[in-house]
Amino acid sequence: MASRYEYYITGDTDAWLVYSVRLEAQTFTPSTAHKITSVKLLLYRIGSPGTLTVSIRATNGSGHPTGADLCSGTTNGNTLHYGVPAEWREITLGAGYNLSADTKYAIVVSAPNGDLSNCVYWRGDKTNPTYWNGCRENKFGAEDWISFTDIDFMFEEWGEAIVTATAYDTMVGSPTSWLWEKCDYDGAEKCPVGAETGWIWNEPTSGGPDKTPQGSPISFSWGSE
Repeated sequence: MASRYEYYITGDTDAWLVYSVRLEAQTFTPSTAHKITSVKLLLYRIGSPGTLTVSIRATNGSGHPTGADLCSGTTNGNTLHYGVPAEWREITLGAGYNLSADTKYAIVVSAPNGDLSNCVYWRGDKTNPTYWNGCRENKFGAEDWISFTDIDFMFEEWGEAIVTATAYDTMVGSPTSWLWEKCDYDGAEKCPVGAETGWIWNEPTSGGPDKTPQGSPISFSWGSE
């Protein structure tokens, strides 16, 4: 189940438009590593802006969005509420992306087919913003990104905990030959027991169809499965 991580959801005082040559972004810094799966943004439209694209990007040393999209999603901008009040719209970000803790990322919003009469407005706070781990970013045409540290957009970013696989110790090496045989438990067969730092060979102590490795290994080491 998805959980909300970083967010700023109250105090919106104004809105900034997004269309073909004007991109807007909000940077954020997760306090917990997780896989981001969607974002919710406070938006409304004027005219028919068409498809709205939302992506997650890394940031550079100046805190600006940089590089290719880490993950992205789209929504139909023509179905947003026309004019105020704005609505919270959730955009699913494809397969998502694993975010690192204490690393700044950017939510980038674009409307490639929009113009000044057909655009999306993103609500934000320019009076007393209190999201300290990011800020508004703006890009117009071929110009560089500009930071506005006195403005924060309304946003929520949702995701899932990152599940890591458990490591198991296994025998690895380069045996010259292997043969799997049933233990007859008659004292003639022996099974490997012990720790990774040393091996001893003991006779089996119980019956059953268990199988043990037989052969002539030339080396053993301990790896992870």
